[in-house]
Amino acid sequence: MIYKKLIILITITLIFLNIQGCSNSKKTIQTSLPKWYMNSPLNTSRTLYGTGEANSLNEAKTNALNNMSQQLVVSVQSSMNTITKSSSNSYSKELIRDIKLSAKKITFSNYKVQKVVQSGNSFFVLLSVNRIKLFNEKQKELNTLDIKIETSLTNMQNSTKIEQIYNLEQLKPTILEARNLAFTLYAINNQFDYQSYYSKYDKHLNNINLLKNSLVIKLVSNTKNTMYIEYLKELLNKNNYKTSTSNEDVLIKISNNIRYSIARAWQIAKVSTTLDVLANNKSISTNTISTIGRSTSSKQNALASSAKQFKKKINTIGINKILFNK
Repeated sequence: MIYKKLIILITITLIFLNIQGCSNSKKTIQTSLPKWYMNSPLNTSRTLYGTGEANSLNEAKTNALNNMSQQLVVSVQSSMNTITKSSSNSYSKELIRDIKLSAKKITFSNYKVQKVVQSGNSFFVLLSVNRIKLFNEKQKELNTLDIKIETSLTNMQNSTKIEQIYNLEQLKPTILEARNLAFTLYAINNQFDYQSYYSKYDKHLNNINLLKNSLVIKLVSNTKNTMYIEYLKELLNKNNYKTSTSNEDVLIKISNNIRYSIARAWQIAKVSTTLDVLANNKSISTNTISTIGRSTSSKQNALASSAKQFKKKINTIGINKILFNK
């Protein structure tokens, strides 16, 4: 009886070991790097490729997409070399830089996983993207942005200068997005005419400064103290706005409500300054700024201290908040 039990136990053990051996034989652990990872496929006119490696599959995919973008950057650099050689001016260098940065920001949708290999704790992936489909998708995005920009520009044609400046400032992020998208399209397809889009969008952006330079702003105050006017004028000039004492497009009224007091031998000046911005007798914005100045010597010095605080506050607030309440 014991002999039979021993035979059965040995038989079961042998069967278990055989099954375990078969199971282990199905797990192929690759110790060498995949050939397609070492020598990734070259991009074609129809397909973009990217390879990636990481400790997780999702991270490996992300790295493969980044690799795909990097290859486009290299392609752009190669095709733009002729521009660099023919012109060494800053415009060309800036253009190349912007195209390269835009290529790096490309987001790829509908990519395909061509190959996946796990070697030890690392995952290796090969992804592909339909280059023609990607170009068509991005071109539709650009067309949508372009229509939005041109419609906005048409609607603001009869606006005052300051309203046009405000609208263009609001439109600026969209213009920059469209310009970068034109660079992206060029990175995907070097036959794409990005230059016409770049010139058009650059002209719109430059128009902001042209309008600022042509706009005349007049500053008036309800007091004889000129410090508040000078500090506001300094901020306007720093932002490319021109000020004058006559023939204004925009009028800024500075109204100071000053209250003096004495506390523990300190002269104190509490000032509430209201800035009213008007164009064509129409109120554009109103801002009120409160400041407190102190001096041990005189009211004038206390007021000067308050004016310096006013300068700090308007620089913190920014000129757009003052002019447009935005």
